[in-house]
Parts: sequence; C-alpha cells; structure tokens
Amino acid sequence: MTMIIQHISSLLHNHDCVIVPGLGGFVANHRASVIKEDKNLFLPPAKEIGFNRSLIHNDGLLANCISRSEGISFEEALIAIEDFVSVVRADVAVGKSVDLCDIGSLRGDAIGNILFTPSTTNSFLPEAFGLASFRFEPLDYNHTVKFEREIRVPRALKQKTSRYYWGAVAAMMAGLLFLTTSELKTPELNQEAGFLSLLQPTTVFNNTETQSTEVIEPVEVIQEVQDIYTATNNVKAKANKSFHIIAASFVKQEPAREALQSFIQEGFTNAQILDDEAGKIRIAIESFEHRETAIQKMDSLRNMPHFSSVWVYRSKK
Repeated sequence: MTMIIQHISSLLHNHDCVIVPGLGGFVANHRASVIKEDKNLFLPPAKEIGFNRSLIHNDGLLANCISRSEGISFEEALIAIEDFVSVVRADVAVGKSVDLCDIGSLRGDAIGNILFTPSTTNSFLPEAFGLASFRFEPLDYNHTVKFEREIRVPRALKQKTSRYYWGAVAAMMAGLLFLTTSELKTPELNQEAGFLSLLQPTTVFNNTETQSTEVIEPVEVIQEVQDIYTATNNVKAKANKSFHIIAASFVKQEPAREALQSFIQEGFTNAQILDDEAGKIRIAIESFEHRETAIQKMDSLRNMPHFSSVWVYRSKK
C-alpha cells in the first residue's frame, strides 16, 4: 500500500492528473504565490491537489509507472492497484481515515462518498522547490512622511547679513571719517576731506555742516552670535550621542524622509536619519550618550503600539 502512495505522489510532481482505477483521480491545480494580508502570511507558488471520484477509468499512467519502477509486468501492477483500492474502500466504509502521506487523506461521509483532505506540507511544483511560506511584519504607513528636516550647523557669518550689521559698519565708518577730517591741516587735504564728507550723512544748522551719525546699538548682532554659539554647542552635544533607538530602516531616501517627518510630528523632535557605510538608511527617534540609558528607553517604547520592534544601534562617529 505504501508503494502505491509513493508512486502517486511522484507522478503528481510531473503530471496534473493521476487516476487510480476504481477509486478516483487526483487532480493538481496550479496556484500562484499568495500574500494573505489578514494573517501577514506569504505562500509560494504550488500545486493544490484535489480529488475527483468520477475519474475511475484506467489511463495506464499509474500502472506503467509501477511496472517500470518495480520491475514487474503491467498486469501485476494492475493487480497491486486493485488490492490498494480494495483496502482503501474497506477502511473508508468502516469510518477510518486513510493517510496518503504528503498527498492528504481519504475518509467517507454519511452517505458513503469518499472525501479527500489535501496536505499542505508539499507543493508538488518543481519550480517552487525550496520555497517555504513565512510570516512577515507589516509596515505601518501611518509613519510615512513627505519631507526631511535637515540638521544644519549654523555659520558664524551668514550669507544674508542683517540690516543691523550694515548699520554698525556705517556708524564705524562715519566715526573714522570724522576723526580724519578733524585732523586735516592743508587746503589740499581739506579739499579731499570735503569730498569724503559728501559720502557721510550731514545735517545743516545755521549754515554750518555738522556730521550727524545714528547710534545703533549692536544688541541684535550680539544676540545672533549668542544664538550661533548655543546652537553649535547643541550640535556638538548631539554628536556625542552614539547610542540610537532605531524605529525604521530603508534602502531609499524618499521613504526615509517621509518616515522622519512622521516621527517628528508624533513628538520625537530629536529624530534623525542615520546613514552607514553599507548604504542602509535608519531612522533614530532618540539618541543617548550611554548604552544603559538607551536600553531603558527602548524597553519603555516597546510597550507602546507600533514601537514593539525598536532596537538600539551604536554609531561609529
């Protein structure tokens, strides 16, 4: 009996229909790969085996296979098949289930019909040999974003200098010109000084030209320098944080930028994009100087929805 089952299974790998004379036909239906989103399951392509109890005529396929493989005559192979069918029908008639190994199983219903239950352990598709089903963790598209907010290191000198800067320069130049013209002694130098004085803002009082300079307090300039100093120190402090909590990884910049903006909107204002030498793009939602602190934060985040898979990554820089 086991020999007959093995030959049926072998034929199903290369044929779409194997008829067991007097019992029924095992029919293979090709199925493409399937993704079951409700179960997060991927199924590779395979042959799904069905059973048709109406196919009972002898097409000679099974008998010829048994005859060649076992070294017996065609008639002896037919006798072996008849004995196999007799045993199966007898077991089904008394309510037993007949195990067909990796093909499935046969049993009887209330009115004596033979029912077939296929097995899911064998695909019977040679092209899918070695492929197995697996479960996957779905991406949460609620964390996708559209833009990347870059971390910019402030410059000591800006490309667009403020009006307060130019005001301070004008005041300094006016003072230098005033001191220069007050020390001129010769008519020639006085003429040059008069020409230079045309460049200065003047106010006329009683027919006498007196220099008028606007005193500009450099408070805004000082405040900008302080802001630059503070921002620079913040960037240095962030650079010392080499332990990062990674919430997502990508291979392309665009989805990484979208994910970064989404995390920032959720309140992770220190989130940033990390690139490594291997070309992987990771989203770090928090960064720490010490590994113990990062692990504590990771354990806390894993208790939150959508953050059960966060992990700690140590950057080289």
